[in-house]
Amino acid sequence: MQMKVESNGLCIISDRYFLDFPNIRHMSNKHESRPYYLAIYGENKIIWTIPLSSQVNKYREKIKSDERKHGECLFYYIARVKGKDSAFLVGNVIPVIEDYIKKPFTIQGIPFVVEDKKDIREIQSKLKRYIAMVRYGKLKPAVDILAIERALMNRCNNSAYIV
Repeated sequence: MQMKVESNGLCIISDRYFLDFPNIRHMSNKHESRPYYLAIYGENKIIWTIPLSSQVNKYREKIKSDERKHGECLFYYIARVKGKDSAFLVGNVIPVIEDYIKKPFTIQGIPFVVEDKKDIREIQSKLKRYIAMVRYGKLKPAVDILAIERALMNRCNNSAYIV
């Protein structure tokens, strides 16, 4: 069942995605219950999805470490979601298409969207720079997101192919 998620909305990715693109380095999908992913629409029907983690203290330490070493941290961002801090794991981003969105995360039937403009700008900026560095070969993610992106674009461009 295909579900539409709003840009900057939270969603759950279907287990089928992880069967179609197996990799031991993917985060555990926990039977389509967690993690939640932040959906950011890209080009060519690709949705870049950033997993969220509740292990905020762990990622605060990683952010501090990266900032000490490099002056900034590209891989993680902490922001408030539903009244609590959450870690956005930009370095674990994966590309999906709508066919792989299980459902948007909702509160009382209303899709939840991250609305803080500063947070969205920061996350999108980190994501854009991260993907650019991967494209230029400066970073090598644990999951080959560019190969997945190519496969998804091929599927979208081949109308005879049905996911």
